[in-house]
Order: sequence, then C-alpha cells, then structure tokens
Amino acid sequence: MVITVLSLLAVTMIGKNLNVDSRFRLVLILSVIELVILRMYKHSLKNIRDDYNYFNELPCYLCNQATILCVIGALTRNNGIMAYCVSIGTLGAILAFVMPDSYNRDQLVFSAQAYGFYGYHGLLIVTCMSFFTLDLYQPVLKDCVWATVWTLILAVIAHVVNVIMRKTGLNTRSNYVFTYYPDNFILQKMYDLIPVKLIYLSPVLPVFSLFALLLFGLLKII
Repeated sequence: MVITVLSLLAVTMIGKNLNVDSRFRLVLILSVIELVILRMYKHSLKNIRDDYNYFNELPCYLCNQATILCVIGALTRNNGIMAYCVSIGTLGAILAFVMPDSYNRDQLVFSAQAYGFYGYHGLLIVTCMSFFTLDLYQPVLKDCVWATVWTLILAVIAHVVNVIMRKTGLNTRSNYVFTYYPDNFILQKMYDLIPVKLIYLSPVLPVFSLFALLLFGLLKII
C-alpha cells in the first residue's frame, strides 16, 4: 500500500503541469499498462495453478471491470463512469488487498503470484484515483447514483456469464463477482441469511453507495 500511495503521488506530480487533454492521455496510458499487466498476470497463472481454466480468467471480476471502465472513462470523459472508477473501482481494489480470495490468501508474500495480484490491484487504485488527483473529475454527490447503477449492471452481467459458463460446462466453478456461494467469510454469512444467487449481494449496494457518499464528501473537503 505504501508503494501504491507513493506511485499515486508521483503520477499526480507528473500530471499537475499538463493540460487537460494530456492528463486524460496519462490516465489512458496507465489504464492500458494496467490491461497489459492484467493479461500477463492471467497468462502466468497457466504455469502456476494446477486448476487453471481459461474461462475462469475472463475480465469479469469487479476489479477487471473497473480497469476496462478506466479506459472507457479516459476516452469518453463520462462523469458517471469516472465516478464509478474513483469510488467503487478504488474500493474493489482495496478489498482485494484486505480480503483476497482463498487462493491468493495462501500465496507467499514474495511469490510471482503475489507480485501479480497485489501489483495489479495497487496500480488499479492509482489509475482510479488519478481521475480525481489530476483534477479530471470532481466528486458530485449525485454521481453516487451512477456509481451504484454501474455496480448493479456489472454484477448482473457477471452473473449471466456465470450461468452460461456453468450451463455449458466451460467453467463449472465460474463465480465472477461471487454471485454464487462465495469463499469469503463475510459474504458467506450474507449468503446464509439470503440463500439466493446474486440477490444475496443486494445489501452490498447500499454499503457501496454509502462508501461513495463518504468518499466523495471527503474528497470535496480536500
């Protein structure tokens, strides 16, 4: 996390004297680099994991979706998408740090897997927050609605992918965005309370919305 914070400061210092177009290009470059790192990381898993399945490494995880939206946000300058990246994209990457899935929890700190997993998510935080630190997006509380809408849309898309993967047999363990029974302790408790696929995640929406509200409120003060 220290490296992530220092990297964000470095990007902010580099971009502060650039014009708006150049700052958007800087975020776009970061996003593309992030996509390349993500592809390299996913490919490396083929040589690391015994249970590797190509169809389990599609860009349908929350953080992968945020990476793609960073590219779209930098190209379109859409406030709703940038709001999602700054709030939910950042939150998703932080959650990956503090609550990794069972496989990544068991990796050694200095393993290639750990470098790929934490390095990618660290860069995602830098890219998402750069929209704000480079003064490309100013938080507006009403944009929290768009952040929530995008979260819902992407969760539904991920669930559709999960259903298709499982029904066709391409990936019988497909569980993008944990819409099926998760391996995360907190989400497991939620599923036990609401044992319905995808629907059990509904309490997450107001939590994400509250995070976005608090974050945007804080950023407006800074």
